[in-house]
Amino acid sequence: MQYTKVQISNSIAKLLEEGRSNDYALDLYLKMRMMNDLGPEQPFITKVPLPAEVRIHLMGNGTISDSDIKLELASSKYPSPRLIVKLSPACTLYAEKVHSAMQLTINDKNHTVMFLKSYRAEDIALWMIRQKQRLAEYMNDWDVELQTAYKKLKIDHMAFLGIRAIFADAMKDYPKLKYVVVEQKRRAKIMVHIPNTTLGVYIYAWWGSYKKQLPQQIESLKLLLDVHRKSSIKNFFIHHKK
Repeated sequence: MQYTKVQISNSIAKLLEEGRSNDYALDLYLKMRMMNDLGPEQPFITKVPLPAEVRIHLMGNGTISDSDIKLELASSKYPSPRLIVKLSPACTLYAEKVHSAMQLTINDKNHTVMFLKSYRAEDIALWMIRQKQRLAEYMNDWDVELQTAYKKLKIDHMAFLGIRAIFADAMKDYPKLKYVVVEQKRRAKIMVHIPNTTLGVYIYAWWGSYKKQLPQQIESLKLLLDVHRKSSIKNFFIHHKK
């Protein structure tokens, strides 16, 4: 699988928005960059190599020190042998055979799992060597990626503040109206409630389209409020979404 630059950026921003740590996001970022460097699979390869076979091709490569290449024997915790390749003090690859694929993780983290099916032991070893060589490049790009993600989050929060201000200004003629504006992923959720009734309205204002959509949604809400003022209906619920 190949990850586009936009997919990578959105994934990092989403994790940070969810409150994940920078280190958690970094591990996923490295996974996506490394997978993009895998190269095409070889359909004619049907046998998954063993970790020990990959290790043979790694030993003496001149890029990764032999002392940073270890084969961990099977145990009660890990039922099959694992190849452990240290690329840097903060980045280690773990590889083991799981059913019909070679499973790799970065720093033994579940959210970085990669499955390689149609690759030779030599291909996987060469790929690991390239990751060692390119790790500095990935980290330099990571600094930029992190700044971009935080900038995006700041822009999103500014959009939320803008939505809240627009709605408050539009509703100033309805002093008895009760509402709450909640910041969510990529949107604001406006929950409107009129006192002494069970009337509820949900409005979703998305960061990318609220400037066009929100005025229309507000006009629909005002129409509903005006109808309600003149109506004896007291018990209904509306889910308004565009």
